[in-house]
Amino acid sequence: MVSIEELMEQVAQSEIEVIKAELSKALQESLRVVQDRYEQAVTTYTSKINEMVSQAKEEVEGERAKLDIESKRAILSEKNYWLNVVYERTLKSLNKVKNSDKYVKGLEEVLKREARENSVIFCSPDEEEVVRKLVKNLKLKVEVKVEQRMIGGVKVQYSDVGLVRDYSLNLILDQVFESLKPRIAEILFGEM
Repeated sequence: MVSIEELMEQVAQSEIEVIKAELSKALQESLRVVQDRYEQAVTTYTSKINEMVSQAKEEVEGERAKLDIESKRAILSEKNYWLNVVYERTLKSLNKVKNSDKYVKGLEEVLKREARENSVIFCSPDEEEVVRKLVKNLKLKVEVKVEQRMIGGVKVQYSDVGLVRDYSLNLILDQVFESLKPRIAEILFGEM
């Protein structure tokens, strides 16, 4: 026969085994819940971090693009400045050309070829005397007018047909300068 104490010991041992099994299950369940929550947290925060990194990359790329554009504008502005310096110096050197006999002969040829009776000849203020003298020597019946913005050369206006022929140094210089701009840029900046 089994004593009460042994019976109690067996019941207690049996209960301890049940409790251990239950605790083991509870521990396993708790570990699973903790692991699930951990994985959810990692997934959530990894997603958020990736989103933030992606957003930061986009912002950096946007700033980089802005800086690229700004630097290109600054470089272009600087190049244009130096091209304008060349243009202005070319304008200043035109006085040497305008004071030559060859230039005056060229004006005379243009007037001979283009001026007709009752046409209007426009010239620069500093060439008015030369143009009037040429008109007088060529015995042309034309009106001579000064155009303040002209730097040299002449424009011939045919009022009867509403046509103006432009032989001004302004136009010639602009056309030549525009056609030579790539070559000037290559010389100044080493590029085409």
